[in-house]
Amino acid sequence: MEKHVKLLLSVCAVLLLTSCSANLGNGGGQVQVPLEPLSCIAVLPAGTSADEDDAIDSAEARSLEQGADFVTEVMVRELGDHPKVRLLSSSQVASLVPEITGGLSGMVSTIGRKVSCDGVLLTRVRRFQQREGTEYAIEEPASADLHMALMHSRTGAVLWTADFRETQESFFDNILSYDKMQSRGFKWITVEQLVEQGVKDRLATCPYLQ
Repeated sequence: MEKHVKLLLSVCAVLLLTSCSANLGNGGGQVQVPLEPLSCIAVLPAGTSADEDDAIDSAEARSLEQGADFVTEVMVRELGDHPKVRLLSSSQVASLVPEITGGLSGMVSTIGRKVSCDGVLLTRVRRFQQREGTEYAIEEPASADLHMALMHSRTGAVLWTADFRETQESFFDNILSYDKMQSRGFKWITVEQLVEQGVKDRLATCPYLQ
């Protein structure tokens, strides 16, 4: 059943990316205005495209799965005490799988109805590449790419989207990276550190979570 849940989340993550393509940017977020009043937001475990993209090999698929698990952990820590948020586990999503039809909109509608939430937050991990080297000397820097979207469960409207894409750069490669390097102690950070900060920053931009 867990395999079916991951497949469902991955398929819907791909559909999500396609349906939100007009709103994507290189970072930050996009908000549909005016804001829809939401009383509850269901947050699903992060998914990947590993099961749908034939170009992804087994090693990359494992890395993406690790990334999705880590992103989910970060979101649980960040949103666990939020009064409007209901965090769903894989087992909870699994219990709804037999009732879900109609692709992305059907999944969002079913989950929203079953858990009494009018918003559903979906996340897709597209890259989760660990640094090769140490804090002070690297061959390859950490690199990550993820997409988040909040959808209205009744209408299927995309209310908010955000992307996080970063490959850590040195000051010598990009003079504009000085402030980031300084905040990181002029060290080469791990992909987990990179993603955790990225997720926190993006969630902080979502007006529905304020």
